Amino acid sequence: MSQPKKRPTRRSDPEPLLSRATTFTRKGDDRAVPRAESAREQEVSRPRHQPSSEPDKRGERGDARPSAPHKLTRAEFNAMNRWRRRCTVAFSAFLVVGCVMGALLFARPSASAVENRELTHFPAFTWEGFVDGSFLNDVSLWYADTYPIREPLVAANRAVASLYGIDTGTKMIGGNVKSDELPPIDKAADGSNDPGQEALKPEERKAVEVPDEAAMAENIQNAVMGGLYVKDGAAYSFYYFLEDSVKAYTAAVNACTDAVKGEAEVFSILVPNNSGVLLDEQTLADMGGTDQGQAIEYFDSLFVPEVHTVDILEPLRSHNDEYLYFRTDHHWTQLGAYYAYLEFCEKAGIEPVPLEDHESMTFDGFLGTYYSELQDPAMAANPDYVQAYIPNGTNDMTYQDASGNELTGNVVTDVSGWNNNSYYSTFIMGDQPLEHIVNDKKDDDSSVLVVKDSYGCAFVPLLVDNFHDVYVIDFRHIDLNIPDFVREHGIRNVIFLNNLTLAGTDGVANKLMSMM
Repeated sequence: MSQPKKRPTRRSDPEPLLSRATTFTRKGDDRAVPRAESAREQEVSRPRHQPSSEPDKRGERGDARPSAPHKLTRAEFNAMNRWRRRCTVAFSAFLVVGCVMGALLFARPSASAVENRELTHFPAFTWEGFVDGSFLNDVSLWYADTYPIREPLVAANRAVASLYGIDTGTKMIGGNVKSDELPPIDKAADGSNDPGQEALKPEERKAVEVPDEAAMAENIQNAVMGGLYVKDGAAYSFYYFLEDSVKAYTAAVNACTDAVKGEAEVFSILVPNNSGVLLDEQTLADMGGTDQGQAIEYFDSLFVPEVHTVDILEPLRSHNDEYLYFRTDHHWTQLGAYYAYLEFCEKAGIEPVPLEDHESMTFDGFLGTYYSELQDPAMAANPDYVQAYIPNGTNDMTYQDASGNELTGNVVTDVSGWNNNSYYSTFIMGDQPLEHIVNDKKDDDSSVLVVKDSYGCAFVPLLVDNFHDVYVIDFRHIDLNIPDFVREHGIRNVIFLNNLTLAGTDGVANKLMSMM
């Protein structure tokens, strides 16, 4: 007789499963713990919890089950999907706009109204620069400096920064510059200045390390903003003497003088910072910095005797109750430049034209470099004005822009429709590399070349009525040999007119020396 088949154990029978003793290790415990043999023992082994007001829901086998998660209604589900879609669309649109603007490689600004400066130009391609990586580095710098929405972002950043702290109206910006001690001034036996240095040889001039335009602009900006005393809506810039830079600048002027000796007369005009003209001696002593009068004297002592030095510090100080410098900008006014013009005419032996003989234009609401950088509310409440005097001989000029294009413009331009931080560009179209003004009312061969920084812009229009040809070189933005240029155009007078701080800035003098 056949044996009855043994009925297989079903999963609904708990005994065979619970009777199996297994071991497991709890996390963080090295002991092996036998699993409870029944649901009741397992329940007892659990730590006790605080009683809950909700009834304990148990399954058929008596084990505790978690409460069911909240189920979204159709309305909630649709709202969540709509929010998710909106976020996705907004983020995608942001990426698309950013990519499109970033792809507009050549639809980019060339100047910054907020920072009041020329932006980085697209670099010229060379195989050498491509191989050593400098070309791509320059492209990266150009890309970042000219990104289309950079201007409003910089403006917003400065607006936020202006909210920091409590503004008392008087403050010191920077001033952490360490200046060199002024050396003693050597005098020659005949009483003339003794430069105490030999003219550099041609091979030494070629060895000068010339900074690129972006690096030089950064050095100049740092020098201008390096030490400011701000009071009652006006900023005053201090001067810090750097001996090596001063010697390099004077060596460049001496080299030009030596190269054009017998062909042209060379003049040097160093424009003091506004603090040296407008502030009293006690305030200057309290604020620190280098005495500008002593510094200019040291500059002059290094020039060869053939350089005609034009001292304008004391004449400016004698008129310091007049509107000689802007409050919100680092430049001088054309009235300040006129007093320097009078001193030059006396030194050169020419007759100056009275200021009242000119027609003028006035542009109100000027907010310059100091305001652009500081966003000072007191400056905004009391902006400057720019008064520009039009030459009688001619108001026409030609110039070469940064791209090498030959253009025409005005010696004094009506800038009433421009941004109010650009009004200083009314003079000779701003800082252009090369400019030429022809006054046909002068029937002689008189000529002058002004080698300048931006302070020369307000000075040049005053020379137009005294010369048939006025040439202007902004050495920061062009590469040419100045002595060769003088000889090629038969120029009789050369004026080096630069601000005291900029003339003694690292890189500026080296750039000037490279053009000799």
